[in-house]
Amino acid sequence: MKIKQTVLYSLLALSAQCANTLAADGPPPPGVAEPSGINLGGTSFYDGFAGLPGYSYQSYLRYSSATSIRDDSGSKVSAFDDPKITATQWINQITYYSPDSIGAGAHLGWSLLLPVVALDGTFGANGPALKDNATGLGDITAGPLIQFDPIVDAHGRPVFVQRLSLDFLLPTGKYDEHKDINASSNFVSANPYWAATWMPAPRWEMSWRWHYLYNFKNNDPASSSAQVYQGRLVDDTQAGQATWLNFTASYEIFPNISAGLNGYYFRQLTDDKVNGSRLEDSREKVLGLGPGLFWKIRDGDGLWLNVYKESDVENRAKNDFLVQLRVAFHL
Repeated sequence: MKIKQTVLYSLLALSAQCANTLAADGPPPPGVAEPSGINLGGTSFYDGFAGLPGYSYQSYLRYSSATSIRDDSGSKVSAFDDPKITATQWINQITYYSPDSIGAGAHLGWSLLLPVVALDGTFGANGPALKDNATGLGDITAGPLIQFDPIVDAHGRPVFVQRLSLDFLLPTGKYDEHKDINASSNFVSANPYWAATWMPAPRWEMSWRWHYLYNFKNNDPASSSAQVYQGRLVDDTQAGQATWLNFTASYEIFPNISAGLNGYYFRQLTDDKVNGSRLEDSREKVLGLGPGLFWKIRDGDGLWLNVYKESDVENRAKNDFLVQLRVAFHL
């Protein structure tokens, strides 16, 4: 059985070293990280909308706490004694899309996110301890987008709206090759997505954001201990390709106030690589579910509160809970 260790940031919590890390006959397995800034559960109700044309600002405050680390079968890794891994993140996002249409109601635009991340990992004395890199800037996420006008019914009510984006995660954040848990992933990732909202009836909405993730090589992998794989020092790693879905369903319980269910499902599609060779049993999986609220303050402005609890977790830490407060303003 092999378990990878990875960075902690956003909704990706920490994956683990395997139980044989403590064995005297060999070093710990190589550390391989999914990108540190991916948006698990960060988007929620009415996600297909992008506010009013022009500039908008969004601020996210997120806190997650994990007290268990799971292996490739979903079982706790007993090698770790009393682990507790927390992440507090303040994410700032600027989005722009043009009021001018290029045809079929499509508007060109772009988005940029800059996070500030505080990491804390503590472990008991009777097992391995992974070192965190404290507080610093995270990786920038930026890319172009196409926002479509809503499709309306015969009564003028919006029934469907969507957006396409090609984001790139850029390794601009704080990174220390001698720490296990970093705010930056130290490699580039391509992360296209499709976001949409469907309103099947008055006061009801269903939203989703479907992501694909391709990771490039990390030529300076981070670890607080020696990294050897197949008898060679680790020179480079490459996290596997992945896909995930953020999803919601809500009902407008009062004018401009909606409540419902929000969730995310992440699944790694290919194994990680170390020195170009496949790292077996390294794929991550997680399901997060919980309640949420949305308040439409006015056109273009809104506030979201989302809570998640994770299950079906493999090859990563299991978040006992994750809470996010998000606010959006048209500028």
